Amino acid sequence: MPLFDFVCRACGAEFELLVRGSEKPACPRCQSTDLAKQMSTFSARTGSAAGSGGGKCAGCRGGSCGTCH
Repeated sequence: MPLFDFVCRACGAEFELLVRGSEKPACPRCQSTDLAKQMSTFSARTGSAAGSGGGKCAGCRGGSCGTCH
């Protein structure tokens, strides 16, 4: 069951949804089905603090996203 990132073309909301089978996803804010699927990246944490190197995470490479530690 894949998790996808979307942007609603009707209201601009950004969100992620678990999409099962042939379900037609809808915006949780306005219920529109006019959605743009976004590129998403896989993220995993290990028990090591040395895994990212230089204080920047591999996801954003800038060290300022919510997943960086």
